[in-house]
Amino acid sequence: MKKIIEINKCPNCSGKLEKTDKPNIVRCIFCDSEFEVEAEAEAEVEEKAEAADETVEESKPKKAVEDGFKKPEWFEYRVEFKKLLKGHDSKEAMNAFAYCTNELGTSEAIIKYIKREIIDDSGIYHKGHKAEKLNAFLNSKFMKGQITADDNVIFYVNTGIFSCGKHGFIITDRKIVFSGRKPHTIDYSDLRKLSFDMDSDFVNIRLNGSFDTTIGTIEGGSFKAHGALAALVCALSFENEPDRDKIIVCKFDDEEDDD
Repeated sequence: MKKIIEINKCPNCSGKLEKTDKPNIVRCIFCDSEFEVEAEAEAEVEEKAEAADETVEESKPKKAVEDGFKKPEWFEYRVEFKKLLKGHDSKEAMNAFAYCTNELGTSEAIIKYIKREIIDDSGIYHKGHKAEKLNAFLNSKFMKGQITADDNVIFYVNTGIFSCGKHGFIITDRKIVFSGRKPHTIDYSDLRKLSFDMDSDFVNIRLNGSFDTTIGTIEGGSFKAHGALAALVCALSFENEPDRDKIIVCKFDDEEDDD
């Protein structure tokens, strides 16, 4: 029997390989070919199998979230969900936001969703995905002194479409830092409002209603990233401070929704 080290695809037909009940043996689900896995690849087979089991339920919903807003313990809603569904782009963003808050509800689950569903085709980087871009941004003049040893960096999000690596924001377990001539930091304890701007050509989600702290244009990918990242910072806010005030969800520039 042929031994293999690469366990991502079948050497015969490029189909998906799955574990069998035989030790160190995998089988192609398409052509039924069996292969013996080299010892160094066995751990990877186990890891992929466990990850698949853990994320089956998470990966199911990919259509519109019909229930719209939930999580009344997190949010004070000052706008109806349907009023933020102006077009295809806004639907992607809002459905991702609703799914991540309604169905996933924890930063750990949302981070897994972003890495699995969004990260491959977007300008979102982390230690296991193009870490050199993350490190370059962390060491740039735009972030100098903003991230300390106490911060657990989760994502770097590139918003510099024509100046890659010069604009963006860093999400840590304690705060979110936006680059600029003067970097702007929001500690999760200070996050009080999400203002959704869905009327322009691009989806914008403004944290605390400020242009300087906006989840706006993101390099590549879909608009799901906007909603998922907004949901992530909300989850982190309540995990850091469970008894904190609710976060206001409103439509940007709606005077009656401003506090």
